[in-house]
Amino acid sequence: MGNRSRHRWIMLTLAFLTAFELHFLLFSFSQLVSEIRLEMGLLYAQANFVFSICILALVLLRIPWGLLSDRIGSSATLKLAATIMGVFGFLRGFAISYETLLIFQLFLGAGFAAILPSLSKLVDALFPKKVGLATGVYVAGFPLGEIAALILTPFVLEYVHNWRNVFCVYGIFGLILSALWWTIAKEPARSRDEELAHKATLRAPSKEEIVRLLRVKEIWVLTGLCICAMGCYDTLVLSLPDMLELEGISPEIAGLMASMLPLGFLLAGPTVGTLSDKLGLRRPFLWILGLVSGPTILAIALFSDVPLWITIFVAGFCTAGIVTLVLVIPTELPEVARLVASSVGLISSLGNIGPFLFPIAVGYLKDTTGSFLSAMVMLAIIAEITLILGLFMRETGEKSISYEPLRSS
Repeated sequence: MGNRSRHRWIMLTLAFLTAFELHFLLFSFSQLVSEIRLEMGLLYAQANFVFSICILALVLLRIPWGLLSDRIGSSATLKLAATIMGVFGFLRGFAISYETLLIFQLFLGAGFAAILPSLSKLVDALFPKKVGLATGVYVAGFPLGEIAALILTPFVLEYVHNWRNVFCVYGIFGLILSALWWTIAKEPARSRDEELAHKATLRAPSKEEIVRLLRVKEIWVLTGLCICAMGCYDTLVLSLPDMLELEGISPEIAGLMASMLPLGFLLAGPTVGTLSDKLGLRRPFLWILGLVSGPTILAIALFSDVPLWITIFVAGFCTAGIVTLVLVIPTELPEVARLVASSVGLISSLGNIGPFLFPIAVGYLKDTTGSFLSAMVMLAIIAEITLILGLFMRETGEKSISYEPLRSS
C-alpha cells in the first residue's frame, strides 16, 4: 500500500471517528437529562430544549459551513469544527447554570453543523471511485456513537458521580480527536488526471438553476419526509431512556433497550438501499416504512418485555430507512442533476426543524399531562405523515425509466 493510499484510509478512519464522536457527544445527553433536570429544577420542555438548541445550530449553520468548506477545503474546515466540538463538549462540564449550559450546547452545535457537508466533500476527494463504500464507512460512525453513548453513559455516570464529570470525560475524547485532525490530516490531493476531470465538471450554479431547484415539488416532499422521520428518530433517542426509567427499568437496561433504535439505524441504510436498488423502485419502500413506523412508535408506549425490544428496533429501522431514501432520491431527480449537493444540503438543513421542535413538544406534553403516552401518540401521528408524503413522491428508481415514454406521450 503506497503512502497516498495509506493516507486516504487514515483520513477515512478520522472521518469515522468524527461521525462517532459527534453522535456520542450529542446523544449522551439523553442518559443525563434526568440528572440535569432534577439538579436545576427544570421542566421536561426546558430540559429537552438543551438538546434542541444544539439542533438549532445545525439548521442555521450547516449551509454556511458547507460554503466555507468549499472555499478553504474540507480538511481545514474539519480541523476548526473538531476543535469547537472538543472545547465546548468539555466546557459543558463547567456549566454553572441552565443559561451557560444552553450557550455551551449552542456552540457545540455550531461545530456539529460543519461535519456532514465537510465529510461528504472529503470522501468525494479521497475516494472518487469508491464514494459509496467510503460514505458507508464513516456514516456507520453515527449510529455506533449513539449505541456507545446510550450503553456506556450510565456506567460512566456511576463511576464519576455527576453529569458534569461525564461531560468533561467525553469532552477530553473530543479534544484528543481535535489534536489528531491538526497533527495528521492534510487536504486531499488529487492526481493530475483526477483534478482535470473534477474541474471539468465544476461550474457555479446560476440563479436560474437555484430558482428551478426551489420549484421542484419533490424537493419539498423530501424535506417534509426528513422533518418527520429524522425528527421522530432523534426525539425517540433523546426521550426513550427517561421514559423507560419511569417505568421502573434500570438506567443500564434502559440504555441497552434504547440502543435498539441506532441498531435499527445501522441496519436500515444498507438494507433499504440495497433492496430498493434491486427492485428498481423507491416509492413502495417509503409507503411500507411510513405505514409501519407510526404503529411501532405507539407500541413502544404500550408494550413490555421482548415485544418492546422488537418495536424499538423496528421504529429505528423504519424512520432511519426513510431518511436513507431521502438522501438517495435527489441523486435520481433529473431536474437537480447539477445541484445534488445543494438539494441535499437544503433538505438536510431544513430537515433538522423536526429534531429541533419535536423534543420541545414532547417535553411540553409530558409537563402538562404527566405522561409520555400523549407524546408518543404525537410522534406516531407525525410518523404516519411520511406515508401521506410518500404518496406525492414521483418514482425515481431504475424501473421508472421504462415508463418515461408513456408519461411524455
